[in-house]
Amino acid sequence: MDPLSEAQLKSEAARKVFEAGDAAAEPWMDDYWDLLGEGWSWRQAVYMLWEAQPSQNRTPKTQGELATEILGLTSDRVIRTWKADNPAIMARIAKLTASALGKARSRVIRALIESASSANYRAHADRKLFLEMTGDYKKSETIRVGAMVPDDLEEMTEDDLRALAYEPGEGRG
Repeated sequence: MDPLSEAQLKSEAARKVFEAGDAAAEPWMDDYWDLLGEGWSWRQAVYMLWEAQPSQNRTPKTQGELATEILGLTSDRVIRTWKADNPAIMARIAKLTASALGKARSRVIRALIESASSANYRAHADRKLFLEMTGDYKKSETIRVGAMVPDDLEEMTEDDLRALAYEPGEGRG
């Protein structure tokens, strides 16, 4: 058997294991199928989904382990080549990350409402954030005391400079 056919068989076997295994129940599998529909290879799709996860949540923990344990590669060199040769991969990973934020939005807002509604004193920050978001609370503005000095004094007229020199409340004359 030629090396190309052997590599294709190995890839297909790894794909079947991936799609039938624990990953099949993951919430991001819809994104996996979407990526395949966009024309990405199954390995690229898995890599992009893995990369889009917060690093502490990734399984396996390293890119090398992903390559050898999940993707059926001998090393992560192929992944490094994808990233170097195709900037669209990193752009798509960024979209996946942003999409995850959008998907979590309703849960976060629900948690904010629950926390802000709590009588617990520790929920103060959540109450403040909630009231800022609804427009019921506005942060107080900083008040500057003293004369406002323009950045470029050279462009001011002599009369303007004299007026600026007076302290607030002093008479002019």
